[in-house]
Amino acid sequence: MGIMELLLGSAAMIGCTVLLCELLRQVFRRTLPAGLGLELAMEAVSTLQLCCCTRENALLGTRAALQLWLSLTLTYLMTVLHCLTCRTATCNPCGSWDQWLRGLVRGPRILLRVMAQFAGAALSRVLVPRLWALGLSPLHELGEDCESFLHTTLLSGALVEMACSLSLYLVLHLFPPVTAALRPHVVAATITAIVYAGAPLSGAIFNPALAFAVVFLCHGNTYLQYIFVYWIGPLIGTAISFLVLVYILPKFKLSKVSPERVKKD
Repeated sequence: MGIMELLLGSAAMIGCTVLLCELLRQVFRRTLPAGLGLELAMEAVSTLQLCCCTRENALLGTRAALQLWLSLTLTYLMTVLHCLTCRTATCNPCGSWDQWLRGLVRGPRILLRVMAQFAGAALSRVLVPRLWALGLSPLHELGEDCESFLHTTLLSGALVEMACSLSLYLVLHLFPPVTAALRPHVVAATITAIVYAGAPLSGAIFNPALAFAVVFLCHGNTYLQYIFVYWIGPLIGTAISFLVLVYILPKFKLSKVSPERVKKD
């Protein structure tokens, strides 16, 4: 199997997924009124797209033995594509958790959003095998059998996923505001760098819904072990980022400025 053949097959699979999800988004925008219903539909469809494309990318990365630069390039491009098509959908329970911690969205709405995200993840587990059955790539025959992404101890894996989530939200909140055209590239570059650092140990998923769609299907660990690493780890990392940004950094800046004011006085 040539690399180009595999890349074209995966591109066809991802293209079919994105076109299908974009069609669903257009239908929902035209049929549903603005509000909670439309928001939940967008979360479910966008999470479905993210999970399907990531599962295809993971299959390509594990079965095709791609060079590191090519694997990271695909991660970057797929993230940019997702940002451009999914727009305001977070597709990540950690992102919803972060918004709740900041008081931007109330608890019941966040709970419904997370349920929509997991619904999209569950749908991806049904859709991906059917897309693979089309035979767009020779790798799709091998896709149902996967090994655990966790290549370290449970505690170390949870710490890695925690660090990944912590790094993402620290960068996103501390990075200077950029134009709408540049934001997808900033997000993609950040996620690609995190994947480069964390993927060899845990896969660098840092998204509970995505982990449910991709990692929980693999052999090697139990569901409880996956929950500890890929759900609890990222949620703790998100909470720590909130504490750092809201409580620790402001006090640090205040303590740094106060002596200067005393000297001026």
